[in-house]
Amino acid sequence: MHDLEEKLEALTKRVQALEDELAIHRLVVRYGVAVDIGDARAAAEVFAEDAVYDADVLVMNGRGAVSDMVNGPRHQGMVGRCAHQIGPLVVRVNGDVALAIGYSRVYLREGDTIRIYRVSYNRWELQRRAGQWRIVRRLTRLLGHDEARGVFEQGLIDLPEE
Repeated sequence: MHDLEEKLEALTKRVQALEDELAIHRLVVRYGVAVDIGDARAAAEVFAEDAVYDADVLVMNGRGAVSDMVNGPRHQGMVGRCAHQIGPLVVRVNGDVALAIGYSRVYLREGDTIRIYRVSYNRWELQRRAGQWRIVRRLTRLLGHDEARGVFEQGLIDLPEE
């Protein structure tokens, strides 16, 4: 009986790890969909209240700053003509904290042409708060940026143990 209990406990941990990773992938993708349709509330809600979103062009502190970015004229001018694709991601979960690293691409339609607008390296730091995963820090650097390589190097070194 003891062996069965150990197997059940191990299986429960594995299922929880799979559910956590899937929830994190979905959270990150939800952000991309929300910004594509210009839904500032939905885009901001994937972040923790005190999150930091550090893009190479702008540092946003808190949900309000993310919402302001989405509602801003630059972004609103792209709504309906942009597509954020995020991933694949390498995700590591350690209890109520997680780290995901991977790529993001933004496509933009201009006239009859669709072009790649941006390709970036990303580091997503997440925490489970009140039972929900939230992004507490996103670091993104444009491909070719002086700091781009470090986004992944730091992530590979600092990935929490599973």
